[in-house]
Amino acid sequence: MIPNKIGAAADRGTAGKLALAFRIQLSTLFLVTGIEGAAAPIGFAHGLAQMGVPFPGLAAAASITINLVAPLILILNFRGFGWLAALLLALFTAATIPYGHPFWLLDEPRRSIAFHIAAEHLSLIGGLLFVALTLPRRAPRTDA
Repeated sequence: MIPNKIGAAADRGTAGKLALAFRIQLSTLFLVTGIEGAAAPIGFAHGLAQMGVPFPGLAAAASITINLVAPLILILNFRGFGWLAALLLALFTAATIPYGHPFWLLDEPRRSIAFHIAAEHLSLIGGLLFVALTLPRRAPRTDA
């Protein structure tokens, strides 16, 4: 029989590896979007303009930055700020729905397609919010 402390340590190690894998999985969509946007920023800005996003050049630069930096902070839980990166990505994803998938403005069959994509975004937001609530936070400094 394995002593409880050893078993608990093994479980934490496995759980930590799984949590890292899940954070990578949650981040994949953002990283791919960021890489694609960085590879063709003018085309990315043009696409945002066609969706009616205000200040498309600035929005493209901000989007590319968020899509590249926030997932890395989330994956690594860099300095304990992974929770904040998850929250930022959740808010960012929510903001994409009215511009990229406004199903309420569309006719069929585009309405159903956009609705399903918006619903997928809501699922992703739920996962990101769960991570934001459960990921270890930055420990406060104790030295003064």
